[in-house]
Amino acid sequence: MSEFINSVDVKVKVNIYCDGKVQSRTLRYPDGKTQTLGVYLPGEFEFHSDGPEKVVMTAGAVEVLFPGDKGWRLVETGGCYDVPANTVFKVRCSEISEYICDFL
Repeated sequence: MSEFINSVDVKVKVNIYCDGKVQSRTLRYPDGKTQTLGVYLPGEFEFHSDGPEKVVMTAGAVEVLFPGDKGWRLVETGGCYDVPANTVFKVRCSEISEYICDFL
C-alpha cells in the first residue's frame, strides 16, 4: 500500500461518529470512486451500512461482529472485512487503529 493517495478531492468537513471516537475524511477520485480514510480510538461501536463496503486496516487492529456470527473476528493491519448493505454490525478495538473504507 502506498504511503500517499494521489489525485483525489478531500472533503473539508470531517465525519465524526460515536462521540468523536471514530473519525474519517471522505476522498473522491476522478472516476467517481469514494473512500473514507479514518481512525478508531479504543472502544466498542455500532454502525449501520447503507451499501456494501470493504474496510482495509492500515494500522492497529479491530474486532468485528456481524449478525449471525458466533464470535468476534480479529482484523489486523493489512487485513480487511466486507460489510454487506443494510447491515448493523459492531467494531471494537483496544488501540488506536486506522482504516480505509471503499464504498462498493
